[in-house]
Amino acid sequence: MATNSALLLDREFLKTLEQVTLLCRTNLAGAVGPEHRSRTRGPGMEFADYRRYSMGDDPRSLDWSAYLRLGKLFLKIYETEQHIPVRILLDRSESMDCESPGTAESKFLYAQRLAATFTYLALLHLDTAAVIPFADRLNKPLIVSGGRDRLWPVLEFLSGQSAGGGTNLFGSVKEFMGNFTSRGIVILISDFFDEQGCQRSVEMLRSAGHDFVLLQVHSAEEQRPTASGELILEDVETGAQRTVECSPQSTATYERRFLEFSSRLRRLALRNGGRYARAVTNIPYQEFVLKSLRSGQVLA
Repeated sequence: MATNSALLLDREFLKTLEQVTLLCRTNLAGAVGPEHRSRTRGPGMEFADYRRYSMGDDPRSLDWSAYLRLGKLFLKIYETEQHIPVRILLDRSESMDCESPGTAESKFLYAQRLAATFTYLALLHLDTAAVIPFADRLNKPLIVSGGRDRLWPVLEFLSGQSAGGGTNLFGSVKEFMGNFTSRGIVILISDFFDEQGCQRSVEMLRSAGHDFVLLQVHSAEEQRPTASGELILEDVETGAQRTVECSPQSTATYERRFLEFSSRLRRLALRNGGRYARAVTNIPYQEFVLKSLRSGQVLA
């Protein structure tokens, strides 16, 4: 189901993001090709955009004429020729359409919000961003650059996406590597239920020198089911069915194994030089971004 683009990110949250930075832990300078360009502030360079002043910023870049007109402090941002692209791989397979009982927010809607957030952070710092949906293969990407004013096409693009199809994580990442040959920051947003494909994908991202983040999105129901009794479970992507008896004991065992699965994902990311974060859809996306991603050294 398509989403109203105006509802993906609220206005107050966008203002807050002006004080947030996407961290890059790998030295990627000079490592990418000509299709992307990253800009940073500095004297004697070409003016590119403004952003709000925050504590610790260089006061020499303040625009005092804007302060006299508006009564607010803004920094001038200038551009250089350093290249650090940001690529967001967004899982749109059928399993991402899961919702917890009593909520209207599917995993996919939550993932769309996170993809929009990372894209906006890239645009704020005048990096080039690519939003790349995938399921059993890559879909057509959206590549944007040029500052915050380019957010609206991103919201429209994301809102036009819907969940469907099976998952081929390794095949999709392999295709991504062929289409985007330069190193950069890669944000992989998924439920990672294709665990075997995830391991091979991470190893491939590491070998290519990307600074990557695994962002696991799941519902509270997927961690601890609330149903009870004899159930027939069906895999939404393959149609395979299994009859299970859901009791308090089996639910506790299932939750323990689910958390072990998440722990394996975290260890996989860290072992290969990446980062990991886990988002549960009953936690407001704003809180997850501003607290969990900062504590996980993804944002600052």
